[in-house]
Amino acid sequence: MRSEALFCLLACLCSPLVLASGKAASAPLVSFNFKQAATVGEWKPAHDVAPLVSTSEGMEIRITGGDPYVIGPARDLPAGTNLWLKARLKSDQGGTAQVFYFQTDATEEHSVRLNVRPGAWEELRVPLPPQGPGTRLRLDPPGDRGACVVESLMLEPRDMLKEPAWPKPDPVVLLTGSLVVGAGPISIHASRRGVGQFVVAVRDRWVATGHPRPLIGYILAGEQRWLDLGEKGTGITTASGNRLRTVITATDQDTGHWKLTQEFIASPKRQTIDVRCTVTVDQDRNVTFLPMLLLLPGSRSFGTSKGQALLAGQEYLEDEPSSSEADIIGPGSHRQVPDSLRLTFPLMAIQAEDRYLGLLWKQEPYFSALFDSPDRLLKSNAHLMGILYPGSDGSNRLEGSPLPYDPSLLKGKQALTLSATLVGGVGKSVVPAVQRYVELVGLPPLPATPLGKPQQYARWSSQSWLSSKIGAGGLYRHAYWPGSSFNPQPTADVAYFLEWLAPRLDAALADQLRGAAAEALSRVPDDSLNVASISHVRYPVTSLIFGHVAECLDQALKAGNDLLSRFQPDGTVLYDKPAEGNDLARTHWARHANGLTGQVVASLLESAVVTGDPDLRAKALAALKRLDIYRNSVPRGAQTWEVPLHTPDILASAHLVKAYTYGYELTGDPDMLGQARYWAWTGVPFVYLVNPTAQPVGPYATIAVYGATQWVAPNWMGLPVQWCGLVYSDALYRLARLDPKGPWRQLAEGITLSGIQQSWPSDDADLQGLLPDSFNLRPQTRNPVAINPGT
Repeated sequence: MRSEALFCLLACLCSPLVLASGKAASAPLVSFNFKQAATVGEWKPAHDVAPLVSTSEGMEIRITGGDPYVIGPARDLPAGTNLWLKARLKSDQGGTAQVFYFQTDATEEHSVRLNVRPGAWEELRVPLPPQGPGTRLRLDPPGDRGACVVESLMLEPRDMLKEPAWPKPDPVVLLTGSLVVGAGPISIHASRRGVGQFVVAVRDRWVATGHPRPLIGYILAGEQRWLDLGEKGTGITTASGNRLRTVITATDQDTGHWKLTQEFIASPKRQTIDVRCTVTVDQDRNVTFLPMLLLLPGSRSFGTSKGQALLAGQEYLEDEPSSSEADIIGPGSHRQVPDSLRLTFPLMAIQAEDRYLGLLWKQEPYFSALFDSPDRLLKSNAHLMGILYPGSDGSNRLEGSPLPYDPSLLKGKQALTLSATLVGGVGKSVVPAVQRYVELVGLPPLPATPLGKPQQYARWSSQSWLSSKIGAGGLYRHAYWPGSSFNPQPTADVAYFLEWLAPRLDAALADQLRGAAAEALSRVPDDSLNVASISHVRYPVTSLIFGHVAECLDQALKAGNDLLSRFQPDGTVLYDKPAEGNDLARTHWARHANGLTGQVVASLLESAVVTGDPDLRAKALAALKRLDIYRNSVPRGAQTWEVPLHTPDILASAHLVKAYTYGYELTGDPDMLGQARYWAWTGVPFVYLVNPTAQPVGPYATIAVYGATQWVAPNWMGLPVQWCGLVYSDALYRLARLDPKGPWRQLAEGITLSGIQQSWPSDDADLQGLLPDSFNLRPQTRNPVAINPGT
């Protein structure tokens, strides 16, 4: 995961000329029609592009290197006006285009990104903040070769819907004779009359209530209207067997008759409360805000405090606010209503006072998740979880906004139905909620790849090592991209990869591989065979295959003893602020984190295992024991070369699983196996357990962190970085041998297969078999740099 990589944020189809609200589209403030040669002449080829060419289709940008961009002329824009940037373009390669907006210098935080499919005309729209006089645009086309043709760029005013004065929820009061259904630890208690008059209990303790004052928003005749169901609606609840059914009816100011039906169905076998919410209106309505289900965890119980909270793919919290700038600064921190693509699976959960409440739902493109912990939207003195209509697709609303840019049509008399499930139980973290999700929903099928047979994979991987740009005359790079700084270096792990591949292939190719392995080994000092590595997944086994074990053991013992100096007296490893640049610990409550410390402990244990030195083993196990200070916490802080120490991180899960599996193998202590399981479960919320796009790459793709590089960009949420997931999957393979009844092997194999899917295909001679630094899910395109296949 590197800051020079390109990334995806927003892409969408151009809006229609007439909006659903009835308002005509605004005239552009700035318009570049590149079918006109004079307009093309105003733009300059600034870097890694040939002279610009005016064609009948538009401005042709011929790419000549790995960092292409062109810069346009200055234009004056009205201050304080929100903007749409609209573009129509076609790219040979596809991938991620980037547009910078600036007066003097182009910077990462003042840019937007556009997902571009290869070889197809794209009409794209993204929001820009207000600009001013002398604004310039810089366009970075996707790819490192071929051409990109831009037909037009324009800036238009962007109107925003205004939020209402949200009614503060009234306290839910259960009257005598309330109705109850329950299943195992979770139950629903509801009054016979009223809107949102229900309570969720876990182990006989109240943990959440409904919302008695929900609003429905719609637009009619160009005006925003609001229907307060608490004031205008009537709610009646009845019970039948294991089912509670609430019917709410209301009439809006335009004589539209609404009916909302909410059913809570206890399932004793599954120990869940299944929820079915249906909404109808007898007239067409252009809806801006329709709450299908709203819950206020903590209302009338633990309040705004919590132990942990989770919105899978977006928020992984301890007792701290969601949508904060601890991990990402700016619009990306607004995550109350996120792009649904960024949810790795549909689960949100709150844990407090040794109990947890989880909400699972069936994802549909027309629904969006609402999550605020604590609740700043309604100011309920609790937390807020819910499901809304319309949906959120990364382009139809401002980051995190409860209101979209434009309404969505709900046809009269057409039912809109949400299916969801409530789970709850005892727990000191949100991990039991994740476990319940996997138990109830299951893991997705393993991804399909054209490399399903060992021989097919071996041929593809061997061509990557032998023919891609990753190798150079017996030396190998960690990664490759034109113009990048990854130089070839002596490496030994490539040699055992090549030796592993050789027996799976024909004799001629096997001889090539063995020759390349011998050449690689000849460049490496004898005592460095176990450490001269370029893969993110490393095993200290090269000397066992090729010799010089004694020299490598001496090196491992020295490395292990050197690691001991990294620890503080309490067993933590401190983050050291660099001499120049950001202090990546400044938003964290300490200068250490479990991911930073766990990586050092895992490496120390590995040195102890490799050397067999009893003193080093004792010290390594003592360091592992001191990791107890991080029990039941959130995995974070493993990528402090660029990501804030506070940021939730799948690599932290990986390092801790590895450390505790080593500890269990060395001691047989079942508590260490339990800790390995715990940290394995903490990594699951980073893994896509649903397909967010219905395209081939999606299931088992892995998010690296819930944050951004240097707090600003790129925003890694919704942007798989599979090498991080592959380090986690390696730890799961280790755990699966010790805990075969867990889901670890299927998760590990799914992550591995997704990595193969994401890698460059054989028809790209320079990059074949290399793993992209990140992957764009909507357009299914790869981002540089290209990482060696060893990972």
